[in-house]
Amino acid sequence: MSRIKNFEKIFRWILIIVVGIFIIAWFLVSKFSSPKSEIVTKNGLHWHSELDIKIFGQIQEIPANIGLGIAENPIHTHDTDNVIHMEFPGLVTKDDLKIGQFFKIWGKKFDKNCIFEECSGPDGKLKMLVNGKDSSEFENYMMQDGDKIEIIFEKGGNGAEVVKEITVVGTEFAFSPSAISVQAGEKVELIFKNEGRASHNLVIEGLEVSTKTIGGGQTDTVEFTAPASGTFTFFCSIPGHRSSGMEGSLKIE
Repeated sequence: MSRIKNFEKIFRWILIIVVGIFIIAWFLVSKFSSPKSEIVTKNGLHWHSELDIKIFGQIQEIPANIGLGIAENPIHTHDTDNVIHMEFPGLVTKDDLKIGQFFKIWGKKFDKNCIFEECSGPDGKLKMLVNGKDSSEFENYMMQDGDKIEIIFEKGGNGAEVVKEITVVGTEFAFSPSAISVQAGEKVELIFKNEGRASHNLVIEGLEVSTKTIGGGQTDTVEFTAPASGTFTFFCSIPGHRSSGMEGSLKIE
């Protein structure tokens, strides 16, 4: 009887080992059988790409520690600095580095039509820039070391003129954001919200662009077309407000 029990134990262990070997073999074959044209490296890599997401002119924060936790994903973030880290230990394929993988890890929607809850249509249009040039690859773009990737959702779908909407909030005594950027020739809708108690305005020096002076809780909007590239200062012209910190910069690229 004891021999039969010992045989059953040995048989179970053999079965467990065989199944384990099969699983490992299947994983290795599936992982290393990628076509050579799809392999980026077999020796691992440590790359970084910068990602900026703007929806109607508002920069979207990319949280820290995406992909980190009990198990560390090779694609992740460390800080809220918009830097995507790609840290792979071994074989890396092109699919591994597609930006769509990052959004899957983040749990957010991104494809050629949509970013988050916004989709191209009557309300706006989605575009993507890689190192300053238009890209039509969207979620299928393979991130490279040193890339600057911009995903932008703006007003102007279905052939309408694209207008870049930027909102700047004024308080005592600061603008938020204090640095904004647009493209040369771009039509800009600048929305100024006064969330302070005192009256404020926003003046762009050198462009003859100015909002009305408005009280706390009020909003004023101005439109202008960005001229040739350059950096311009915007400020509140109420006496003493600029020197107290109500100043920012507009970069036209």
